[in-house]
Amino acid sequence: MSPERVVALQRVVGMTTMGKALGEQQTAVPVQRVEDGTEAHSGKGAVERERALSAKYGIRIGPAPGTQGKHFSTALLDKIESVLQELPQEDLGPNEKLVAIEMDTSTGGSASAYDYETGTIGIVLPIIVGGIRAPQWLYAKFNKGVGWQRAQMDKGAMADYPGVSKKGDRAIGIGKGERQVLGGVPDVPAQGNLVEWVLRHEVGHSVDARVKWERDLAGQDHFGGWQSYEDHDVDRVAEAILESTGLTNLLPARESSSSITTLANILTLPHARKNITGEPNRLQGFLSRYQKHLPPAEFSARSAAVFQFAQMALAQPWTLPDGGSGVLDVAGRTYQVDQHNTWVSYATEQRRQYALSNYQFSSPKEWFAEAYAAFYGPDPRARDRLHPQVRDWFATLPRPVPEDSES
Repeated sequence: MSPERVVALQRVVGMTTMGKALGEQQTAVPVQRVEDGTEAHSGKGAVERERALSAKYGIRIGPAPGTQGKHFSTALLDKIESVLQELPQEDLGPNEKLVAIEMDTSTGGSASAYDYETGTIGIVLPIIVGGIRAPQWLYAKFNKGVGWQRAQMDKGAMADYPGVSKKGDRAIGIGKGERQVLGGVPDVPAQGNLVEWVLRHEVGHSVDARVKWERDLAGQDHFGGWQSYEDHDVDRVAEAILESTGLTNLLPARESSSSITTLANILTLPHARKNITGEPNRLQGFLSRYQKHLPPAEFSARSAAVFQFAQMALAQPWTLPDGGSGVLDVAGRTYQVDQHNTWVSYATEQRRQYALSNYQFSSPKEWFAEAYAAFYGPDPRARDRLHPQVRDWFATLPRPVPEDSES
């Protein structure tokens, strides 16, 4: 980065203002870079420390040998070490599902993530202004407890979610500012430093992969009571919608069975949004079969309820304070399409009593990662929010690993 661009960045962001917002005194020192493109303090000493930490914890920290990957700065290595030293050793070196923690320097990355295929955690520097990413020293200071920082993180995350738009929100009655990702549960502490939370959260994904939690345990009530519906299971979602809108028993038995299959086809992704909002509207055409069985006003009301359910479920309702349960709860289960375009449902009461964040109830995988981050985090209040049986499960070591864990 040229000195001119550093000065321009300082002028845009304002180092003094940024420092105060971060809750610390920050002098207006430009971001310095050494010749290989890494930040100052990412030189030889940092490289040696990456190697030392890799040997200590049994996972690669930093770029793969022989690549042009970016090295971590001292500031981020401090965060990595502070997290890893608090985690069970069995979740690190012996965990074949966790191979490396490295910088993800791809230009399109918007958030740090765990790659289930490679077993790698890629750390992404967030964009702070005008497409410019935060330097490592600044990212190391970000805090989930600071409202404006959390709002920026939420904004970046939601930009990638299907079904989230200003126009769409207005259409289904979602007001400005109602959505949150990382927060959303007022009486749960924000768990402090962002980088430390990210690391715990992403390591949690690798533990889920190792112990097959999502496959074997996610359906248990205290684990959120999750159910996932692949394409051949969407009939169960269709049944729930018809039940919630009072359309279950209006048709003759044979026609009723075929109507469930037809509605399931309409709801199957990735074409569900087009089927509900496009022209000709397949959902409206489906509902016409009920018209002769209901008075006009009641038919209109029930049709509107079906549309509301479908539109809300497809609009990332987990970002809302109640998860959209006022519309989407059927017999104690809240139905939705997660950010990965899969129909899922969870036990509504589990969210009401034990949620750590809105994000936790976006999908089964995120439920586990958020619970893991809270259990091993620094704030006992977040840990105490977990269901007692969940706390007991995390506290019991070694964790059972299925024989087919590597499959």
